Amino acid sequence: MERGNYEESLEPEYIKLTHDQARKLFTESQLAAKVSSPWQIVGLQGFLTVFFTTLAAIYSLMFDEKHLILSVVLGGALGVLPNIVFIIRIQAVKKSLDARKFIRSLMYAEVIKITFTFTIIFLAIRLVPNLNWIPFLGMFFVTLQSYWLIGFLKKNK
Repeated sequence: MERGNYEESLEPEYIKLTHDQARKLFTESQLAAKVSSPWQIVGLQGFLTVFFTTLAAIYSLMFDEKHLILSVVLGGALGVLPNIVFIIRIQAVKKSLDARKFIRSLMYAEVIKITFTFTIIFLAIRLVPNLNWIPFLGMFFVTLQSYWLIGFLKKNK
């Protein structure tokens, strides 16, 4: 077998799609976006925070756990607030046609989000003397799982 033919046989075959075929592939298949707005995710995170804060308030009244509510609220804020800042930063340059500017803004938004997340954790540790770690991190975990939950809910519609 000649070397040139062998190398050509290893190259993957690409199927060229027409514009209509590509549009159909991305709108009717699993590749289609399931969430039309990032605010839907933030809304679900906010709803879950309020829901679990209500449950924590009921539990707190029944068993006299004074710092439970604040821990749950701070855990929800840890999940929701950095996402709001991220979305606002991205939407500021969303309509830009410059891909480099958009990618740069995306990276800056992620750095801001991570920094804001660590700031909330640091402030919670420093300012809340009796922070209940399990409800705090548990609520943060629940808000992070909103991405999966909303995808699951959209898939089953």
